[in-house]
Amino acid sequence: MFATVVFAGTLAGCDNYVKDYDTNTLIINKNGSLVEVAVEDFQNSSVKEEEINAYIEEQIDAYNEVSGKKVSKKTIDTQDLSKVKLVLKYEDIESYNGFNSLNYKLDDFVNIQESDFKGSYTSSEGEVVGVADFKEIDESKVLMISEATDLVVDGEIQYYNEEFSVKDDIAKSSGNGTAIIIYK
Repeated sequence: MFATVVFAGTLAGCDNYVKDYDTNTLIINKNGSLVEVAVEDFQNSSVKEEEINAYIEEQIDAYNEVSGKKVSKKTIDTQDLSKVKLVLKYEDIESYNGFNSLNYKLDDFVNIQESDFKGSYTSSEGEVVGVADFKEIDESKVLMISEATDLVVDGEIQYYNEEFSVKDDIAKSSGNGTAIIIYK
């Protein structure tokens, strides 16, 4: 019913998430928690505001009952049903994957197999490089996703593959293949 995307950041400023983002956005915090801003149009739907809230609460409660309290609703803005904005917080990538039935990967660079890095990458300086040209990445994180979404990381983007485009610190994944971003 409600397509979810992760938006991670600090809990302070959840209201700003609603104000600052108009598209599905995933933000990853330094501590590995995620915050999702999910945006969906219900204007031409027969679904009522109360039904949206009830459905979301029901889904969160059902997931948390099985997995522990790992997902929480921070806010929902239903004032404009043409742009309902939901902000959810996830404890980690595993809870995000479990709640959304996805298989994203977020790990330290040193734990990723070199064979997972196919193709060319764009560096933060805009240069196209191969895996052998990566520099200062031992303490970096790697995110691999397959869905189209906007992404914000709490850190500096170092490299990203052709499935991402980056502008103003927002990475947009194409959804056409495995999008890989390396950040510190």
